[in-house]
Amino acid sequence: MRNEVQLSTDTRLPIMLRGLGLLLSLDMWRLWPDLSMLFGQGIFLDQHSISWQQRPGTLSIHTLIAHLPEYTLASLEWIHFFGLLYIICGLALFFDHYRSAAMLGLIILHYLFFIANYTWSYGADYLVQTGLFFGVIFCCFKGSWLPNDKWATLGATIFRLQLTVVYFFAGLGKAIGPTWWNGEAVWKAIQQPLAPALFTIPQSAQQFTAIWAGLGIATLLFELGYPLLWINRRIRIYISTGIILMHLCIALTMGLIHFSSLMIWYNLCAWDHPLLHCIAKPMIKPLETTEPTLQVRTATADLDTREGGNNKHIK
Repeated sequence: MRNEVQLSTDTRLPIMLRGLGLLLSLDMWRLWPDLSMLFGQGIFLDQHSISWQQRPGTLSIHTLIAHLPEYTLASLEWIHFFGLLYIICGLALFFDHYRSAAMLGLIILHYLFFIANYTWSYGADYLVQTGLFFGVIFCCFKGSWLPNDKWATLGATIFRLQLTVVYFFAGLGKAIGPTWWNGEAVWKAIQQPLAPALFTIPQSAQQFTAIWAGLGIATLLFELGYPLLWINRRIRIYISTGIILMHLCIALTMGLIHFSSLMIWYNLCAWDHPLLHCIAKPMIKPLETTEPTLQVRTATADLDTREGGNNKHIK
């Protein structure tokens, strides 16, 4: 790992944002067939239930569409219009076109869709919003009191700090009580009908209590040990890889693909994991090394550069 090329701090956040734009576009595309049912006129929740979950004094996609005139262009309704705009902003961010406008558009649209109303929001949505916020602050604006490289370093550091706080306190909350120590919480989590799982764990596997207890304790150790990523560089690769594998298992056994993909991508970018160089190789520009290089002039076929040249001292 010593020979692994490290990304500069002013490269990590832009790469993180490009991947985030792609993830958000894919997630909205996955929801596209159900947009009308979830947010449009054909919602399965009544207006009273929606308003009860509404954040006080905020504007959500439901209230926004309710105040707009009826608009239908073929199969395109207002909800599909905003969904398409969400996808366009995500793809523009992924292809690094109109970065500032794309991030501002995603922040507004993501808030309208997933943050303003408690019905459709969960932890990943808030992490998406903070990731976009970091991008706007540290990629679109330059610090007037710090050089650009130190401003980028500050953004990458705060991004790491956010993940550290999230994981550590998540582990601390799990450590309180016996369910994660004896594996009961792990078993209940993989049996929850949250989303279609790619790998279904049969009910008969409940008898392997030692396995579920081991997985629960490993989760606690990885999350509580997340701050060690700052202190000990030698074990950084092991902890970050363990966190990535944990989220991969969540995606496979619980079906939380969007959440797992987001957290895997965040960890890859935050800690410059070697796997990032394989996944995001087309997005990583060739880096200039700080090591001195030998400068050799190219010889030309003239009298001055031939062997001996016209040096009068050489006979």
